[in-house]
Amino acid sequence: MDENRREPRLPVEVKIDYRTVGSFITDYTRNISKGGTFIRTSLPLDVGERVRLRLTVPGGEAPFALDGVVKWVSTLRDKDKHPPGMGVEFVDFDDRVRLELERLVGMVKASGEPTSEDG
Repeated sequence: MDENRREPRLPVEVKIDYRTVGSFITDYTRNISKGGTFIRTSLPLDVGERVRLRLTVPGGEAPFALDGVVKWVSTLRDKDKHPPGMGVEFVDFDDRVRLELERLVGMVKASGEPTSEDG
């Protein structure tokens, strides 16, 4: 897990669908930033695996898609330290997606919830 994040992660549960080679999965984020997210799952993908993500933002026009790379995983064996799941870094996104991410992060900040140190 990278403790040198460029952006703070904020706690938020957002529906996220992701596609990998041969599978399509729906889970929920645990936290998010403009640079990545932690997806809570008991079946994390491999570090380095590239995924196509689709985020459903409350109040958003429609789900938006972006690509990510799995940067670290936490398995059920690690559950005392972190919940099982994977940290995904967002990569190769355009201005529209950047604006949607900024809007989502802004909504979470405006809600006044404390920032998360997990994931």
